[in-house]
Amino acid sequence: MIKKFKEYRTFLFCLCLFIIFILLGIYAFIQKALPQSIGCFLLSLIALLLMCARYKIILFDNEMMIYEWKVAAMLPTLIPYQNIQSIQKKSKHHIIVEHQKTSHIYVFNSDAFLKAYQEMNQ
Repeated sequence: MIKKFKEYRTFLFCLCLFIIFILLGIYAFIQKALPQSIGCFLLSLIALLLMCARYKIILFDNEMMIYEWKVAAMLPTLIPYQNIQSIQKKSKHHIIVEHQKTSHIYVFNSDAFLKAYQEMNQ
């Protein structure tokens, strides 16, 4: 059984990029700069696809996959359940996971995430 949760920070970032690229595309179209408007609309499509399809926190049967900043990018990290010492809810969207180090997880509904984690961990 696999549970998926959207990563809150990247969703908001991609949503902002989508809106900005749409507005820039409309502005470029009004200014009669067709290549720039097509480029902006293509970038907005990429931002939309990233917002809808990528950056999901996944709870597997024996481990979880989260996204963490490493050097200059958000990369997936697998955390086995046996390495997790504690999980605590910080706010509506913020969860702190203590394992070999401390990881911060941002989801839309931290209560649903914790409930799914408890079900997977048992």
